[in-house]
Amino acid sequence: MDMQEAVDNFAAAMSHCDNLIAVHRAAGGEGRGRRTTVTSVNRGTIVLAVAAWQAFIQDTATALRDEATAELAALPQARLTGLAMAHWNSDFKAALEKFSTPGPEQTRSLLLRMGFDPRPSWTWTQSGGRGNTSVVVEPKHVAKVVTQWLRVRNDVAHGHTTIHSLAVLTAVRDPNSSEKARKAPTLRLTDAIDCVAFFRSIVRLTAEAAALHLGRPSPSWDEVPPLALGLHVSHLA
Repeated sequence: MDMQEAVDNFAAAMSHCDNLIAVHRAAGGEGRGRRTTVTSVNRGTIVLAVAAWQAFIQDTATALRDEATAELAALPQARLTGLAMAHWNSDFKAALEKFSTPGPEQTRSLLLRMGFDPRPSWTWTQSGGRGNTSVVVEPKHVAKVVTQWLRVRNDVAHGHTTIHSLAVLTAVRDPNSSEKARKAPTLRLTDAIDCVAFFRSIVRLTAEAAALHLGRPSPSWDEVPPLALGLHVSHLA
């Protein structure tokens, strides 16, 4: 496994999210009276996006492990070093199998086993929107958004009709939403689009930082994802 393969696997998984978004648009868009079946498409898109993020982190950890193993194999072998490496590899496999919640801290903990901290790479500058000055997206903002999308994923997985009121959801931030919609939002097409764009953003940054950590070129993309948090950082205060 290398970082290019990790990115390619992620891109292939996310193509199914793009397909679901296309299905939603073909079924009538985002206007009033949208059907329950289309809302289900939005739910499925978000679940797939989170799953693709989880698989990418597992692939990244594996790529880091494989590079460390290859580096050690190139050195003169010593008995104690080999035994220590075998124990470390066994511990790594156990941690990889237990990685089922790709939250910011769980992700960081897994990758730190290979000496790589992805969190510092989660920063960029984006438009403030509607004539406002640009804003700096910081790792703390990214961590909050990851956590919120995981909360949405869990609500969907548990079959909840409504979703927790979270800042990442359009209905919660929309001034035209009713109080009921803000307190018990359903998932809109814009939510699915925002979720997909967000995870593409942090995968791009994590992959670039991991490649730099390994001393390898940045992975290539058929189309480099733009960096998008999906909301203004002020909503995360």
